[in-house]
Amino acid sequence: MLTVDEVGAIPLFSGLPAGEMERLARTAADLHLSAGEFAVHEGGEAALFAVLAGKIEVVKTFDGIERTLGWRLPGTIFGEVPIALGSGFPGGYRAAEPSRVMRLELQQYYSLAAVSKDVAQKVSALARERMGGLQSITAEPQQPRVTLVGHRWDTACGELRRFLARNQISFNWLLPDTADAEAFWAGRPAFDGPVARLADGEIMENPAVRDLAIRLGLQTRPRGTEYDVAIIGGGPAGLAAAVYGASEGLRTIVVEREAPGGQAGTSSRIENYLGFPSGISGDELASRALQQSRRLGAEILVTRAVAGIRYGHA
Repeated sequence: MLTVDEVGAIPLFSGLPAGEMERLARTAADLHLSAGEFAVHEGGEAALFAVLAGKIEVVKTFDGIERTLGWRLPGTIFGEVPIALGSGFPGGYRAAEPSRVMRLELQQYYSLAAVSKDVAQKVSALARERMGGLQSITAEPQQPRVTLVGHRWDTACGELRRFLARNQISFNWLLPDTADAEAFWAGRPAFDGPVARLADGEIMENPAVRDLAIRLGLQTRPRGTEYDVAIIGGGPAGLAAAVYGASEGLRTIVVEREAPGGQAGTSSRIENYLGFPSGISGDELASRALQQSRRLGAEILVTRAVAGIRYGHA
């Protein structure tokens, strides 16, 4: 349970009247996190957090790669950007070591801001500062994760291109007889088949889709041996089932042959999906559903298909 002294040690709250600090100590959530445990995931609902002890890592996924954006140490806060924008968290906040944080739900923060203009002004100023930092990061030119060289009508090359696009992996595609491809081949013999060069310089000749997926860090193997719920297919219905299962605390896994989102992920516009009166692109719908299911703990396997189902006990 929080104490008044612990609340007062947070610079943002140090100038509050004693009654307000007592109320915060009584009503704010006191979270004890193990190393690797998230205080809030990317996309999580807005709330205000303050670090009491430990070290919190700020992480965000860009083009399928997780990047560390910074750290939050005891006395600092996070959650000001979602509050200012009325949005979900733009990044995740994960304990780098055993940590302790306090959390104010959005309504609790609004009640506090109503009685303390100083708190509201400081949170707004910090939000503006950190939004500028986020904008500079997102404005950085992103190098494609894969450069693919292959003939236009090559079946294997087409399969690789479709897989990368469906899984939202950035890539460049070069035709073998172009100047860019000739520069790519400089110093090495040409290969009869698609070739993939990864961002770290590794060359994969005529790679299988699953091998490329593994090198790109996509999950192709289950982490556990037993699950409460196994879902075949990662289309909108499969991802919705994963959200419902994982949100109930069930060990949930989705087995998808190609990419999450199914056929819906290739649609330019979906007008008849519940909750989006103005419509939504299939790509965005798939991305949101995937993020939500993973945030709740579901595992999503790609390049895997179900060969059969055996009924009864082993």
